[in-house]
Amino acid sequence: MWKAQNYINGNFVSSGSDSFFDNVDPCTGASLGQFFNSRVEEVEEAYTAARNAFSEWRATSRVQRAEYLYKVAKLIEERREELAYVISVETGKNYNESIAEVNEALHMAQYAFGSGRTPQGEAVASEISEKDAYVLRKPKGVVAVVSPWNFPLAIGAFWCVAPAIVEGNTVILKPSEDAPYTSQMAMELYHEAGIPPGVINLVHGDGLIGDCLVRKDVDHICFTGSAEVGQHIRKICADSWHKTCSCELGSKSAVVVFEDANFDLAVYSSVASAFKLSGQRCVSSGRIIVQRTIYDKFCEAFVERASTVKAGAPFVDNGYVVGGKVKPSSAYMGPLINAQQLETVTRFNDMVADDQDAEVLLEPSYQSPGYYVSPLVYKTEWRNVPYLKSEVFGPHVALIPFDTIDDAVRIYNDTDYGLAVGVVTEDFKKARICRDRCDYGMCYWNGGSIAAESHVPFGGVKKSGNGYPSASRTFRAVTHEVTWTINHDDNLAFPQGME
Repeated sequence: MWKAQNYINGNFVSSGSDSFFDNVDPCTGASLGQFFNSRVEEVEEAYTAARNAFSEWRATSRVQRAEYLYKVAKLIEERREELAYVISVETGKNYNESIAEVNEALHMAQYAFGSGRTPQGEAVASEISEKDAYVLRKPKGVVAVVSPWNFPLAIGAFWCVAPAIVEGNTVILKPSEDAPYTSQMAMELYHEAGIPPGVINLVHGDGLIGDCLVRKDVDHICFTGSAEVGQHIRKICADSWHKTCSCELGSKSAVVVFEDANFDLAVYSSVASAFKLSGQRCVSSGRIIVQRTIYDKFCEAFVERASTVKAGAPFVDNGYVVGGKVKPSSAYMGPLINAQQLETVTRFNDMVADDQDAEVLLEPSYQSPGYYVSPLVYKTEWRNVPYLKSEVFGPHVALIPFDTIDDAVRIYNDTDYGLAVGVVTEDFKKARICRDRCDYGMCYWNGGSIAAESHVPFGGVKKSGNGYPSASRTFRAVTHEVTWTINHDDNLAFPQGME
């Protein structure tokens, strides 16, 4: 039973709240521990600590700020297996994916450390020979981070927090109530690395506490989650004169497979895109759009491989430790995160079953205890129905035929979202057309829709994001770009020929 603690002003503290929520094991439905909904007063304490620490922290050398991330990176390496174990227990993702998430956090810590010795701006030529012009990045101030459950370590604690503090901001992190302990462990890493009090703070709580946090006088909000909550945050920012936000939201991502594709690669990448993390990645492909000339062959091969996808707990013997090591299971994917998500996926699955124009190729099965559902695979023409255009966030996959490249682009773009697309073809011209005409934040040629790396931007367009990607681009999102112009002459000359 894990013990909940906030991290405020350099101290791990318990809450005085009498309101609690269970951190539920999605594999069993059992409680892993009770976590408190922090009081409004505790959100205020975290905000005050962050605001008070900002002046001194921003005055600290950027190189020195980044040095803390070097220490954090070493601690991640030392605790890699422990962190991965907790991620798997909280989220149900298999151990291999959890290790990959820890590595992703490590890479962000390393990248943030290295960025401390890279240019913080750029020199720009002026029209006036006696002038120099520079573009500098200045920290915005206090950054609120509301993190998701599916990547609790990589996204919230590192993609967002690490760049923010290197750039001189201070941070308040509100973790998902579905994976709070992983974020608390991340605070242990920062604390052990010696981060000064108030620079990073954590408050546990539900959505009401998250709403309380983003309504504080923070300067920027990093949010990853549903499009609806992201829109709510954007409206809060719109009512402020200074508050900005970077929102990484939902998707209806897809893999587009052309007739000239490497067939085995197309099938493999499509299955991985659909079922990694049980389809609960924001870039998961709920649509596989296949050229009609190979459609039947592809459907058969996809279903054959999808039928071997095994769902189960991440560890054998319920994570029992033998000789200091846990034994990972052979499960390809785990359960859905909670009962609410299982209900959502079941509802969409039932829509398909009731639709005479959709042909089910692989029936889903449900398993309890826990929130398990096996893949649903069906074939259908592209139509305006909810399960084809809405984000399902589960192992729910439509196989959709297309005739021409214009059809493929139209089908892919015909949703409110625009996060990721995989394009599988041996023809550069087709890939280039998809690159230029599809609406996305990330396009993967001859790959699936999952390939995030910390040193490149991660974000989307339309309903999938608001134009401020995370990962490497968090550095820009949490800073203001300012222009600094210097006149080296005793007289004043104007650009554009103005006198």
